[in-house]
Amino acid sequence: MNFTQHALDKLELYEIDSDIVEKSSAIHTFYDKTQNTDIKIVRIKGILFVLVIDPDTENFITIYRTDQRTIDNRRKAKRWI
Repeated sequence: MNFTQHALDKLELYEIDSDIVEKSSAIHTFYDKTQNTDIKIVRIKGILFVLVIDPDTENFITIYRTDQRTIDNRRKAKRWI
């Protein structure tokens, strides 16, 4: 997995090693229709995170915290399929 500088900065902010991200198994996988990106939901240190990945280059673009309600809402709105 290739990490953008933005992704590395976010990992530093959340105090997460890139190795942990690479070894994390996706709980859910989606495609974000509005951003045209692959979405992987992972649990790291007991917290749900969204990994945003460029489907063409497979670059890891960013990571951010989420919760089940947000995941459900994006699925219901058909943003994440």
